[in-house]
Amino acid sequence: MSDASLSVGAQLARGREAQGLSVADVANRLKLTPKQINALENDQFDSLGPVFSRGFVRNYARLLQLDMQVLLDAMQAPGTAAEDLTIRDEHIAISHSLSQYWLKLIAAIVIIAIGLTLGVYQWLRNAPTAPAKLAQAPAPVAPTAAVVTAVPAMPISAPATPPAEAPAGNVAATANTATAAGSAVIDLHFKQDAWVDINDANKKRIVSRLYHAGETAQFTGLPPFTAVIGNAANVSLTYNGKPVDMAAHTKVSVARLTLE
Repeated sequence: MSDASLSVGAQLARGREAQGLSVADVANRLKLTPKQINALENDQFDSLGPVFSRGFVRNYARLLQLDMQVLLDAMQAPGTAAEDLTIRDEHIAISHSLSQYWLKLIAAIVIIAIGLTLGVYQWLRNAPTAPAKLAQAPAPVAPTAAVVTAVPAMPISAPATPPAEAPAGNVAATANTATAAGSAVIDLHFKQDAWVDINDANKKRIVSRLYHAGETAQFTGLPPFTAVIGNAANVSLTYNGKPVDMAAHTKVSVARLTLE
């Protein structure tokens, strides 16, 4: 969603805050620096360059699931003409062969410069967001217990007593079947809008999207999972049928934890 009464940068900042993401979170996902994110949110596009700033805004809008075309159109100031590159003739008397040499050299330099600019832009646009590798300290784990590890805290084991029998239903049956096959089940319930990013043991991204209030989601995969959950205070997390308290792993409004 976007609000035409707000500037491009203000719409990006509002979208980030709505998803419970910090400037550092966005910088890490887009492979930019916090200074560049602040420049985008303050409409300081001239400091980033016209080509790069449009590419950054496109990727930022895609991350926040905003209408990128509306934001890109708003960046084009009225009366702004496209930049052009000209070679002026200074009427310097030089030989024909020397003139041809310099013209070819200048043309080659221009082509190389344009190629490098487009190459960097495409790399920034298509660079994958790699999940951070989280170190875990070994600890004994009960056979059916869910272990929740905060970064960089030590793993926290669930109580050793056997879990209470889950109520009959599709969710419980799915969780038991997945666990028996070596997989695990994550269930989420959203009281308010929140952003979720989860990767499995093979560093394969299971989900990365914004959920809305009242929605529920269930994921099955190979543990351990690394999870980042925005607006965590308004999200209920159940792992293999057991509720997980995310309060101890939440900083500001974002929870970062590992589910084993």
